[in-house]
Amino acid sequence: LILSGCRTLRVIIFLSLRNIRYWIMTELELKEYLVKNYPQETEDCEWKEYSNLKHVVKGHEGDDIVSYVSAISNMDGGCLVIGVKDGTLDITGIQNFHSYTSISIKSKLLQHCTNLPSEGLEIEEYVTDDTGKTVWVIKIPKHSLRLPVYVHGKAWQRYGDSLDEM
Repeated sequence: LILSGCRTLRVIIFLSLRNIRYWIMTELELKEYLVKNYPQETEDCEWKEYSNLKHVVKGHEGDDIVSYVSAISNMDGGCLVIGVKDGTLDITGIQNFHSYTSISIKSKLLQHCTNLPSEGLEIEEYVTDDTGKTVWVIKIPKHSLRLPVYVHGKAWQRYGDSLDEM
């Protein structure tokens, strides 16, 4: 398996079970990879700094991870990049995972996001070996036909840079 956009790759571990992917590379290589594959925020791609996951997985409605997952799924699907500066893609890393892992976050998303399809929901974990920063890319599937994804009792959608109720 070759990760495009990286000159050297020391370790690649692919865990096909539960659709979890884990990569180790330098911070510069990770930045190059993210810029190449997620070059700008769009309706189907959001960057979030979220350095502390304790209250942002399911927290303030419209600004937590589950709200973004709902909104992106209710459009055409896409991705949520966590551990990068909003607007610049500078790598800040997730500092406090609370009790979450790249494996447990998937079940939490499925638990809190009503109608979120499990097929196509993937978590990619990137760890920089030179600076010890972790970035997650959550790949979010499009909602099932006539079944929008609900969180906090609402179906969310992206409108420019913000989230709105459908």
